[in-house]
Amino acid sequence: MKDIFTKIEVGKIFISLDKKYYEKEAIFAAAHKFTDRFGVLIEPLNDKAIGIYFQVKNGVGIDEKGLNDAAVDFCNEVLDQQVRLDIDAKYGVIREMIVRQAFSPVSLSELSNTLGKNDDIYESKN
Repeated sequence: MKDIFTKIEVGKIFISLDKKYYEKEAIFAAAHKFTDRFGVLIEPLNDKAIGIYFQVKNGVGIDEKGLNDAAVDFCNEVLDQQVRLDIDAKYGVIREMIVRQAFSPVSLSELSNTLGKNDDIYESKN
């Protein structure tokens, strides 16, 4: 198995991702989730790869094991974000149709017709 990340020096890690598998939006969304603990730099390496550099922020208290764990977590997060984008590209139109229908205005005549079918639940039983 290929190494997931490369340790640059104490408190710094580098991850290279193939642009064939990961879109810019997925990488940025995943990286943003780590900015509370790390300085993150994203830059293109070449036409096929993008590099992500992580540096532990001062005072955060993350050791080398924590840094390694964060690199693995980032890889899982970027995969999750890419799957979300792929699903949205494939099924987003269906979601939009459902939301549009759910929030579409209802006319009073449609509402009274619908309620009229259920009048028996509003009538008192005397």
